[in-house]
Amino acid sequence: MTLRGRLIATPSSQLALVISLAQPLFAADGTPGPRVYCPLPEAGEVPACLDPAQQTYGEFFSALDAEGVDADSLAPVEDAVGRGSSSEHAYLALSSLTYGYYRLAARAASSGTADPEVVERLVRWNDLLANAYAESAEDPAYRAAVRQAAEELHARAPIALPCRDASGEAVACTSTERVLRGFNAASEDVGLRGALERVVRRLFGESAP
Repeated sequence: MTLRGRLIATPSSQLALVISLAQPLFAADGTPGPRVYCPLPEAGEVPACLDPAQQTYGEFFSALDAEGVDADSLAPVEDAVGRGSSSEHAYLALSSLTYGYYRLAARAASSGTADPEVVERLVRWNDLLANAYAESAEDPAYRAAVRQAAEELHARAPIALPCRDASGEAVACTSTERVLRGFNAASEDVGLRGALERVVRRLFGESAP
C-alpha cells in the first residue's frame, strides 16, 4: 500500500506521522512490525510477537529471569516508555515493560509478601505508563496501545500498590488502577473542553477562540 498521493498534500507538521503510519504492521513472513503492541501472553507462555522486543532489549528480558531488580538492565526500556510515542522503539518498549510488569507482579504474588524493591519498581512503571500517555497526545494509536497495556495489567497482574487520589491522600490501589483513573480523567477533560468550544462557536461564530 502506498501513501504517495497523501504525502504530496500533507502539511510538513504531519509528515513524520504519515510516514510512520506507512510502515507495515507485519512483514511478509508474519513478523510483527515496529508499530505493533504485543499483548500479554497466557500463563507460562512467551508470545512470538515479543521476539522483536527481545532482540532490541535483550538485557531487559534477561533481567526478568534473574533474582532482584537490575536497574541498569531495565533502564533502556524505562527511558523509551517514558518518552512515549517519540521513542524510536516505542511499541517494542511498551510491550517489553508490560510483559516485565506482568512477570514481576506474578513473582510478588507467588511469594506471599511483595518485595519492597519490586513494589517500588512497579510504582515507577505506573508513572512511566501515565507519562507515556501524556506525552503522546498527538498519537491516538499509541495512546490506545498504552491504555490496552494498562487494562491488561489491571485485569491480569493484580497486586496492591501504594498510590494517592486526586487530593493527595493515600488510598489502596491495585496494579494500574491509578493510571487508568488518570487516563479517564484526561479523556473527560478533553471531552469537556471540546463541548465548551462548540458552545462558544455557536454563540460567537467560527472566529471565536
